[in-house]
Amino acid sequence: MRAPFTIPGLPVNPLLRAVALAGIAIILIGLLTVGLVVGVTGLAAAALMLAFRRWQARRTARNPDPTIIEGEFTVVNPRPRVGLPHAE
Repeated sequence: MRAPFTIPGLPVNPLLRAVALAGIAIILIGLLTVGLVVGVTGLAAAALMLAFRRWQARRTARNPDPTIIEGEFTVVNPRPRVGLPHAE
């Protein structure tokens, strides 16, 4: 048993059935078109941002910081080792 409002049936009249199917097809084509336009716009925006960032990175050359080793580690000044207190 299923709820009668979940899947509406098509009209019995052949003309109304054709109009309903054409309307559904137009709505689906419209949704597909909007999705494709949004997707292409997003990809184009991402490509433009990537190109712009690469162009900006090429324009501004940074001087390397001498305290950074391979970009992940920094030079640590050695400290005197702290030992355990002497037993008396």
